[in-house]
Amino acid sequence: PPPGTPPPAPPQAAAPAAPAQGVRHASLTFRQLGIRGPMQLRGVSDLQGVLFGLRADEVVTEARLVVSGATSPALLPEYSQIAFTLNEQFVGAVQPDRAAPRFGPVEFPISPLFFTDLNRLNVRFSGRYTQECNDPLSGLLWANVSDLSALHLTIERLPTPRDLARLPEPFFDRRILRFPLVLPFVLPGDAAPELLRAAGIAASWFAVQAEYRGAQFPVSAAPPQQGNAIVMVVGSQGAAGLDLAPMEGPTLAVVPNPNDSYGQLLVVGGRTAAEAATAATALAFGRAALGGERALVEAPPAAPRRPYDAPRWITDQRPVRFGELVDTDVLQASGFAPGPVTIPLRTAPDLYVARGHGIPVEVGFRAPPGPVTDIRVSRLDLAFSDFYLKSLPFRGEVGPWPLSWALARLGWPAEVQRGSTEVPPYLISGQNALQLRFDMRPLHRGDCVAVPGEVRASIDPDSTIDLSRAHRFALLPNLAFFAGAGFPFTRMADLSETAVVLPDRPNAVEMSAFLELVGRLAATVGLPATGLAVVGPARLQEVADRDLIVLGPLGRQPALNALLREGQAPIRLEGTRLSLALPTALEDFRHALAAPFGGAAEAERQRVAARLAAAPEGFGALLGFESPLQAGRSVVALVSAVPAGLEGVLATLRDPQRQPLVQGDVVLVTAGGVEAYRTGRTYWHGSLPVWLWPEFYLGARPLVMLPVLALACLLIGLPLRRALRARAARRLRARSP
Repeated sequence: PPPGTPPPAPPQAAAPAAPAQGVRHASLTFRQLGIRGPMQLRGVSDLQGVLFGLRADEVVTEARLVVSGATSPALLPEYSQIAFTLNEQFVGAVQPDRAAPRFGPVEFPISPLFFTDLNRLNVRFSGRYTQECNDPLSGLLWANVSDLSALHLTIERLPTPRDLARLPEPFFDRRILRFPLVLPFVLPGDAAPELLRAAGIAASWFAVQAEYRGAQFPVSAAPPQQGNAIVMVVGSQGAAGLDLAPMEGPTLAVVPNPNDSYGQLLVVGGRTAAEAATAATALAFGRAALGGERALVEAPPAAPRRPYDAPRWITDQRPVRFGELVDTDVLQASGFAPGPVTIPLRTAPDLYVARGHGIPVEVGFRAPPGPVTDIRVSRLDLAFSDFYLKSLPFRGEVGPWPLSWALARLGWPAEVQRGSTEVPPYLISGQNALQLRFDMRPLHRGDCVAVPGEVRASIDPDSTIDLSRAHRFALLPNLAFFAGAGFPFTRMADLSETAVVLPDRPNAVEMSAFLELVGRLAATVGLPATGLAVVGPARLQEVADRDLIVLGPLGRQPALNALLREGQAPIRLEGTRLSLALPTALEDFRHALAAPFGGAAEAERQRVAARLAAAPEGFGALLGFESPLQAGRSVVALVSAVPAGLEGVLATLRDPQRQPLVQGDVVLVTAGGVEAYRTGRTYWHGSLPVWLWPEFYLGARPLVMLPVLALACLLIGLPLRRALRARAARRLRARSP
C-alpha cells in the first residue's frame, strides 16, 4: 500500500449463523434420558442402555455422542473395551488405558440414518485382567460411564398435515419418553368459569395422554411465537391474530399458527361457553370419530362413575394379577444382575387393615433352569417404592439323586417357585411400584470354565396383590394424600364431586396453575375431568356438597376467608398474611380426647404460629381442613402472598424429591424449602366395621388408653374380689363345727 496508509484491520470472526426456522439443537445427557447415576458395568452386568424417542414431525440431520467415565486400572487394553451402539448399529468404542483410568470427553459421530422413532443407545463392557481364567465376579472387572455423557442432536422439523384424526399429535407425542408436556393455552383475560371448565377438560385429556411425564399449561392471550397451542374460543371472540370462521356449534378445528409456519393451533370452541365445554368433552371421549381440519361435534353420553373406579387404579374387589398390570415381556429378566421388574400399583391411599396385618402379595417366579446359578446365595428381592420387604431364596433339588429324579417325574419341585409377603399400608401413597430384582450368582464350575452369558428368569404373570381385605378409611386432612394421589378429590375419577374456586377475573398465572392442577389430578386416575365444577367466590353455596379446591393469591381470594371464618380450622387470614389461632385450655382437653396422639402439641402450635408470622412475602402455602359447608367434605387451598408463589407450590408437587415433604394440614413453600405442620382438628373419611373401632380409637390415643385400662381393671377386679370373698366364706363355713 502507499506510504501512510493505515494497516488493514484484522479479519473479524464471523458471527455464528442463527438457526434456520424449524431447526433446533438438543443436548440430552444420560441423566435426562433416565439414568439415575453413572452406569456401573461389571463382569456379570456388562450391558446397560437408555431408551429415547423422536417426535413424528422431526428428523435428525446431525448427531454426535460425547462420553466420559473410568475403567479399572487392572484391565488389559488389548482385550477390553466399552462399545456404544445405537439401535444395534456400532457407534464407537473406548479402549482402557492403565496409565489413565479416566477417559473423556470422547466424541463419536453418529449417522442420522441410525435414528428411528424409538431409539436404544446401549453400552456394553467386555474386559479381561488376565489372558486366562478371568473370574467374572472379580472386583477387577469394572467400568463406569458418567451420567453426564450426552447426545448432541441437530433436529429439523417437518411440515405435517392438519388433521383432527392425528390427535393428540402434534400437540403431544408419545415418543418423547422422559420430558414433561408443555402445551400453551390461549385464553381471554375475562374468561368465564364455564370456559375455564372447558379448558380444564381439554388440559386434563392431554395430561392423561402424558401420563407419568407430567404436564404444564402456560396461559397467554395470543398464540405463541413458536410451536403448537390450544385456543379456547367462544362466539365471535377469538384469539389475537386469528381469523376464524363463525362458530355454528361445538367445534374442534386445527389451524396454522400465524407466528410459526411449522406450528398448529387446536381450536376448542362454540357459540357459548357451554358449547365449548361440549367440544372439550368430545375431544376427550369422541376423538375416534374425528377427521379433517374442522368438525362440529357432540359429546357422547358418559356412564356414571363409581367411587374408586379410576382406570389407572387397581381394583379393591378381588386379587389382581401382575399380568393385568403390565405386559408379559416386562416380567422377563436377562443376565445375572438385571434391572428390577417394576409393577406399577396405583390406588387411593385411604387403606386401613387390622393392626399387625398388611396388603398380601403372592409372588411366583421362574429361576434359570439347570445348574447355572448358585442357589445358596441367589435370590429374588422384593421392594415397595424402594422400601425393602423380603428376599425369596432359590429352591434347589429335593433330596439325593434317586429321590430328586423321582419327584421331578411327579412334577415336584414345581417349575414356578412361590413366596409371599405383606405391604405395610403406611407405605401406600397413591402412586407406588412393586420392584422385584433377581440377584443371581453364577455357579462355580471350576477354574477357566466360562460362565453362561444368556441367563433368563421371569416373574409369573399369575402373581397377585390383594386389596380386598382392606377397608376404605382415613383421617383427614392429610396433604400427603393430596400430593401423592389427589385424594379425596380423585375418589371419583371424573372429579364429579370436586369444585375449583378461582378468583374473579383470574390472571394468566392463576389460570395456568388451575390447568396444571386439574391435569395432575386427571393423570393420577387416567380419566379427563368432565365432572369438574368451576366457580367464583360468590358461588360457594352452589357447590357446598362438593370437595373444594381453592386457588389464588390471598388478597384476591375472598372465598378462603369465608371458609376459614365459618369453619373450625385454626388458620386465620389477615389481609395477605396467615395466622394461627391458639386454642384455649378447654379446647386443648377436648382435642386430646378426640384427636390421635392428643392432637398437635402446644409447642408445635406455638412454632407454627411463629413461622406463619415470619413467612416471607413470596411464600406459597397448601392448607387442608374440613369444609364448613358440609360435614365430611374437604377443602384444600393453594394460596400465596403473590401470584408467583403459586408456581412454587406447583413446583413442589411435581418434584419427586420434595413432594414427600408435603404432609399434615399446613405446608409452607419458601425459597428455603418446604415445611409441613399439623395444626387443626381431624375428621373421618370412609367407614370401618364395628369390631375395628376399639382398635382404631384406642390404639392411637395413649392418653385415653390409661383410664380405659384402669376401668377394665376395676370391671374385672371387683367381681373377681367378690367371688373370691364368697369362696373364702364358704370354705370357712365348711370348716366350722
